[in-house]
Amino acid sequence: MNATAAQQGSGQREVIRLNAIQLFGKQGYTGTSMRDIAGAVGVLPGSLYAHIESKEALLVDIVNDGIARFIDHVAPHVSAEGPPADRLRAMIVKHVEVVADHPERSLVVFHQWRFLGPENLPRAIERRQEYERCFVEVVEQGMADKSFDPRLNARIAVLTILGALNWTPEWFSPDGKLSATQVGELMAGTLLGGILN
Repeated sequence: MNATAAQQGSGQREVIRLNAIQLFGKQGYTGTSMRDIAGAVGVLPGSLYAHIESKEALLVDIVNDGIARFIDHVAPHVSAEGPPADRLRAMIVKHVEVVADHPERSLVVFHQWRFLGPENLPRAIERRQEYERCFVEVVEQGMADKSFDPRLNARIAVLTILGALNWTPEWFSPDGKLSATQVGELMAGTLLGGILN
C-alpha cells in the first residue's frame, strides 16, 4: 500500500469513527447497527469491513482513545508541585475541558463501555481504575496534610466527584455562556466544598 492509499484509508477510518461516535451517543451501542453506520458514512455495509474489523472494534477504539485523553490531561497533576486542593481543582477543570472538546465522544466513553465483550472489557475497566487512582492519590495527599478532612473515605469522595463529572457531557454546551474552563472552576468549587477540612 502506498502512502497516499494509507492516508485515504486512515481518513476513511476516522470518518467511520466520528459517525459511530454520533450514533453510539444518540442511539446507544446496542441500538446502532453496522448498516446504520454505513448509512451515516454513505457507503455499503460490506465496505466498512475494508476499514474496521467489527462494531466492537470501533467501540474499543473510541473508549481506549477517550480514556487515554482523560488520563493524559489529569495524570501530570498527581505528582506536580503545589497544594493537593489546587491540583485537584486543576484535575476537575481538565476533565471538563476534555469533555468539552468532544461531548459526544465523552458520552460514549462514560456510558457505552459496559457493552464491550469479555476480551475487551477488562482493559477498559483497568484504564478507568487508573484514572480513578489519579484522583484518589491526590485526595489521600490532601488528607495526609489535613487540607482535606482526614475522616474522608478517599475512594467514596473520588467516586462522588467523578460521578458528577461524568454527567457533564449530558448538559454541557460548547455554545453556552460559560467556557469549559469556567464551568470546570465552578464545579471544582462545589465539589471541593464537601472535602475541604
